[in-house]
Amino acid sequence: MRNDPGNFLFLLLKNRVFIVKVIALVMIVTIPVTFLLPKKYTVETVILPPEDQPAGISALGGMSMGDFAGFFGGGIGYSLPLMTTLSDVYVEILNSRSLIDQVILATGYIDSIKITDRYEREPEVAMFLARKEFNKNYSASVTSSGLIALRVTSGDPMYSVELSNRVVFLLDSINTSITLARYRESREIVENQLAVAEVNLESTTAALLLFEEEYGTIRPEIEIEQLINTLTDLKARYIETSFAVSAIRNGIRSGTTTQILELEARADALRGSIQAVESGSSVNGIALGVDLSDLPPAVLEYAKLKTDFEVQLRMVSTLRIQAVQALIQEENIVSSLRLLDPPRHPGWKSKPKKIYIWVQIFLLTVLFLAVFLFSRERWHKLQRENPEDWNKWNDMKQSIRNDFRRKKKEKE
Repeated sequence: MRNDPGNFLFLLLKNRVFIVKVIALVMIVTIPVTFLLPKKYTVETVILPPEDQPAGISALGGMSMGDFAGFFGGGIGYSLPLMTTLSDVYVEILNSRSLIDQVILATGYIDSIKITDRYEREPEVAMFLARKEFNKNYSASVTSSGLIALRVTSGDPMYSVELSNRVVFLLDSINTSITLARYRESREIVENQLAVAEVNLESTTAALLLFEEEYGTIRPEIEIEQLINTLTDLKARYIETSFAVSAIRNGIRSGTTTQILELEARADALRGSIQAVESGSSVNGIALGVDLSDLPPAVLEYAKLKTDFEVQLRMVSTLRIQAVQALIQEENIVSSLRLLDPPRHPGWKSKPKKIYIWVQIFLLTVLFLAVFLFSRERWHKLQRENPEDWNKWNDMKQSIRNDFRRKKKEKE
């Protein structure tokens, strides 16, 4: 028999009765079995990508409180690697073992898969089995549009809803705890800065009062006012730049090594300008409108003390506002999760899809029968056309049987 489509079709038609009977028998068994399969219900939840936390309403020289506290990414609290989104981070949290274990323990999932006895005897093994079963019916992924899709499947639709709600609740709890920790860290940083600024303000105030007791009150002219304003601006910019460098080095604010070097160079330049002005020497690029060499040393000392006092007073005022704001944010933290599709009854089962099972069983049966008939035909052809080869296989079969018989007799 040649191996061409016509002969193969002829072989199928020749055994049409056998094929119909086998297919009918298989489908008669399959259809009732599919109706006995347990139903599964999948609840899908869609979570919108988390938003960045709002920065503080007050700022210090262009650096908001969010920059001081390091609020990056909706409460996660760290800068993300390249090509990684916040949705990817949230999906990793959703797929984490700790979150899944909490869901299993909080929802009685171990009881639902009937390994309660083993949980009492071997809790680690039972948790492993429960986690393995849970992962088969649970998935969290990022959609093509950047949304977070959460799917939970179980035999009870309302239990699937309960599992989904628990997952969302735990995700929100983790995110809220991280955000709260960042807010608390922000408040502590601002309070520490405020304490340092208040100490500096007290020392500068005392130095200014001591100067006035010794030299009296100096009423600066317009030129001296311009000198004081220039020094105040330089010192304020120097403090802001120093804060930025410290925040980046301590991991409170995101930044690269290049940015740190640039900020340090800027701070060094500002410090040099401040020292030059306070020493009374000429400064290139700074239009003071007055010749420093003509000013008495007491006037320069007064300008130095006055600018120190003004800068520290500004720092204290700003940091007090930020400390109050940080405390308000910490006490009034709200959830940053937004659900596009909250967990609800799916309305219809997701498994089993009986029509798909019937089609698959039918196609597999047809394929199996085709392979069986073709192999049987080739086997018969071998018997007819190559009796020598056939006898060789028969002798091999008989030899194998004799081997088993010999072993059986030795055992007896």
